[in-house]
Amino acid sequence: MKLTHCLFALLVALDVLACVVWLSLLYPFGLADRPTGHETISAYVGRAASNGMPWGLRAARIIDRGATLLGSDPGHCNRSFLFWSALTR
Repeated sequence: MKLTHCLFALLVALDVLACVVWLSLLYPFGLADRPTGHETISAYVGRAASNGMPWGLRAARIIDRGATLLGSDPGHCNRSFLFWSALTR
């Protein structure tokens, strides 16, 4: 049980790091928002989808499908967006 908690925290940290790296590569060219280090890729994609961005809607469908196959409830990206946005207020 304790190992599961540690593994989950590590995976979230790696996800946040991946989001920062991704945004840092795109931000200088005006292709992404400024990286904050306060959200996961799913949260960033969920925010884009909730803002009606076509790429966000497509990416959210793909990520949500994968998350559902791994046992998550539908709407993973939207839930991540709501969680991380509430966390950083």
